Amino acid sequence: MLSSVKAKRVVPEYDERWIGLKKIVEEGSLMRGDFTLSSGKKSAFLFQLRQTTLHPAGGYLIGNIITEFMKQKQADCAGGLETGAVPVVTSIATVSHTLNTPARVFFVRKQAKQHGAKERVNGFIQNSDKILAVDDVTTTGGSMREVITGIAREYSASVPFAISIVDREEGAAQALAEEGIELYSIFRKSDFHI
Repeated sequence: MLSSVKAKRVVPEYDERWIGLKKIVEEGSLMRGDFTLSSGKKSAFLFQLRQTTLHPAGGYLIGNIITEFMKQKQADCAGGLETGAVPVVTSIATVSHTLNTPARVFFVRKQAKQHGAKERVNGFIQNSDKILAVDDVTTTGGSMREVITGIAREYSASVPFAISIVDREEGAAQALAEEGIELYSIFRKSDFHI
């Protein structure tokens, strides 16, 4: 069942960054076929966002948009679950540095390492941080909830909001709202001709 709670837009549809990034998503990341999503749901389409987050212009635009958003929300750091969030947070770290607003970033492993420091969270978080949870695509919000669980085990930081590149509009905004987290997205499924 779909919810009436929707992810809030990060930038307007007329923003040049939004227009350029949408073209990259459409050309390289929107696939049609028979897919099983990480949530276990079946789908006739897939946003394979690695082809956008690892694209030179795509990574830059994502980093630019999210860095600006973090500044507006006064977020201390951003992070998400491996592997989808890793190129996104790397873009944020790099672009934020070039804009002289360096952001701390991290990623959460699905399982703690079995060697070395055996950490689950890699990167830079402090206990007092206001964190922006990051994902490339949201469906049910499960990956975001794993991030929050991973952080809660090791830190007393807060996670008041989350952002995804594309929200599939299949319940993530509602699920996160029930945990007190506002979901924002650059795109929604309804922005694309599917």
